Amino acid sequence: MSQTNISRCTLPAKKDSDSLYVEIRNSNEKFSRQFNLNAYDKNSSEKESLPVYVDDQLTLKDTLEPGTQKVYRIDVSKVVGKIVFEITQNKGGSGIKVSRSNKNPSSVVLQLK
Repeated sequence: MSQTNISRCTLPAKKDSDSLYVEIRNSNEKFSRQFNLNAYDKNSSEKESLPVYVDDQLTLKDTLEPGTQKVYRIDVSKVVGKIVFEITQNKGGSGIKVSRSNKNPSSVVLQLK
């Protein structure tokens, strides 16, 4: 039986930016990580999904090979305040580690464990 692990973090949407960049890293050196992505306005009662892009392609799921990383862009143009970003891993993975960039406040790094 496969175990599903949903990891969430709350990220600020900057008032002067239409995009929030999230770098996701696969810290495992042996296994690929498959995951689903979801982002929504924290204050929204409907939790309507925000568009998430990788290389300007809309994406809801992705795979990271061992030791690799990708940058995802979330369209936050209609968000005032914070968003919730979710990663759902179906096999393996024990969650995420979140770190924020001091140099670029509209960028966040998530590391898959």
